[in-house]
Amino acid sequence: MRKHVDNSGTLGAKRQMSAGEILDAAAQAFSERGYAATSIDDVADVLACTKGRIYHYFRTKGELFMGIHHQGLVWALEAVGPTAERDDLEPKEKLREMVRRHALHMMEHYTYMGPAQFQIEMNLAGEGRNQDAAMATILTMRRRFEDYYVQVVKDGMASGAFRETDVNLATKAMLGSINWMHAWYRPGGPREATTHRERIAAVLADYAVGGLSA
Repeated sequence: MRKHVDNSGTLGAKRQMSAGEILDAAAQAFSERGYAATSIDDVADVLACTKGRIYHYFRTKGELFMGIHHQGLVWALEAVGPTAERDDLEPKEKLREMVRRHALHMMEHYTYMGPAQFQIEMNLAGEGRNQDAAMATILTMRRRFEDYYVQVVKDGMASGAFRETDVNLATKAMLGSINWMHAWYRPGGPREATTHRERIAAVLADYAVGGLSA
């Protein structure tokens, strides 16, 4: 007698996609096509699955975009926060390590961080949908991340390590140079080597500190 196997909730032998895998695929699609030109079908094509699997976790394309943005910020805060909150580092040393970790994060999660930089597309993702709470959370996380940099720049000015300047403008210029990595960094070949990524991160860190040093 043939034994019955309960496959409810699955599609045959294929396992069900996780929300993380769906976000990975959506991040790839959005980074290649942009928000407006990407459809749920495009994300399903990356996964080689049906749209139903995606709708199990995300009801709209906007929810996918917000999920990507949120996850990118979670990783960014995890990368920079522990260093920013240390009390045993001088401002220059702290800023250098923050930028280094920030840059490495940008390279590790480059498909997530590209879409996360486009404010216009984030606004499009919230149109006509109940995304107010998600957007408020993302904006709060963005401010927290930027505040880490604002504080270390202020501390450096107070100690005399950094020259006096407009703190907010200097911070935005510095963050812009790091966040824009999504426009030119692509993994593959020798660029995947850890030493190559570390070299890029070190150059950006030196540039940030050098631009503020007294």
